[in-house]
Amino acid sequence: MAHFAELDESNVVQRVLVVDNADIMDGDTESESVGQAFLEALLPGSGPWLQTSYNRNIRTHFAGIGMTYDATRDAFLRKSPYPSWVLNEGTLLWEPPTPPVPGYHWDEATTSWVQPPQPYPSWTWEDDHWQWPGDPPDDLTKNYDWDEDTTSWVEVE
Repeated sequence: MAHFAELDESNVVQRVLVVDNADIMDGDTESESVGQAFLEALLPGSGPWLQTSYNRNIRTHFAGIGMTYDATRDAFLRKSPYPSWVLNEGTLLWEPPTPPVPGYHWDEATTSWVQPPQPYPSWTWEDDHWQWPGDPPDDLTKNYDWDEDTTSWVEVE
């Protein structure tokens, strides 16, 4: 199966459709232009369409709704998660200005990695996560809430 991304006037992916390989063949060879013509005939007024690939053989990343096609790089790019992040020209992925810190999250206001807020006064930060006092619940098939007064997990219905 082949996959084609429909772009809007700003080259933003609107949808991705699957096309049978038989519908993109030019003789014995797959052809993007044959696939484009097939989709334009099937869906008049749609497109433009560009082929994309799950295994990233073409256009660097598999297209997803909201991604942008960059014609200069001939690649589908994700939206930058934050204004301060920069595009790695080798991977075409957005990277933070400083290396990630395990367990921390990005704070754009300070352009730094920050520890997540403390969920409860009894919890402590250990290595890269918040840790509660005591053991976790025994039966993880049930629902629990943290009770700060008893500093324990309480089953909820």
